[in-house]
Amino acid sequence: RGPRLGPNKDDAKEASVLNRIVRWTPEGLEYEADPRQCERLLAECGLEGANSVCTPGVRASAAEVLAEEPLDPKLHTAFRAAAARSNYMSMDRPDAQFACKEICRYMSSPTTGSWNALKRLCRYLVGLPRLIWRYRLQDESEVSVYGDTDWAGCPRTRKSTSGGCILAGTHLSKTW
Repeated sequence: RGPRLGPNKDDAKEASVLNRIVRWTPEGLEYEADPRQCERLLAECGLEGANSVCTPGVRASAAEVLAEEPLDPKLHTAFRAAAARSNYMSMDRPDAQFACKEICRYMSSPTTGSWNALKRLCRYLVGLPRLIWRYRLQDESEVSVYGDTDWAGCPRTRKSTSGGCILAGTHLSKTW
């Protein structure tokens, strides 16, 4: 049982839940994803201190997908471990969620292109290693749901990807 968060002087102002940090502030709540997951992912891929990029992924063209070669079997386990860590981390990182999903599509048979996508995600995380969600106090009672689909958007499988989010007032509460 953790501490009670709240505005009173006897209430705790910070707590850890599954290594995620929750803070009580005068403006509202803050939620920070487990910062160790990002650090471990960068270490697993050997990209600590690498140059950062501004997007977590780029869409591969059909020609690039056709030119991909199978990844060296010695790297399969390392790729799968790093892809699984990115997938776990994506629950708290909606900015990287789509890129992580695309990387995980290759877990059964990794390719050079999927390895490059994983390295790009890591270079993105070098520039933004921590994400703090701020839930400011609000009087909103409206719930909004947004969704979108790219029909047959994957150039390799022609599968569709759908995604969306749920907002409670101005607070992002769920993404997929």
